[in-house]
Amino acid sequence: MSDYKMIPCAHYDYLELACLRSYWLKIELQDGSQCQARAITTQTHADKTEWLVVEHQAGQQILRLDSIIAITPTDPAASFGRVMIASQ
Repeated sequence: MSDYKMIPCAHYDYLELACLRSYWLKIELQDGSQCQARAITTQTHADKTEWLVVEHQAGQQILRLDSIIAITPTDPAASFGRVMIASQ
């Protein structure tokens, strides 16, 4: 994968809130795919890449933050709507 591009700091708040509240998210990815998954936590690896850990029917998965275009909570009572995470 290409060099990691940090996401804007303001977007971390939404990811952390999604994890804290265990929101189910519609996640749009750079490769054009989408998935529905529950936000679990974020991680920073030794190479300074940052990841979102999610859980869905197939199990846990980690998504590199700069591969995520947008997240949208599927809970109608969520405290935020669609958030753009990384630029295309």
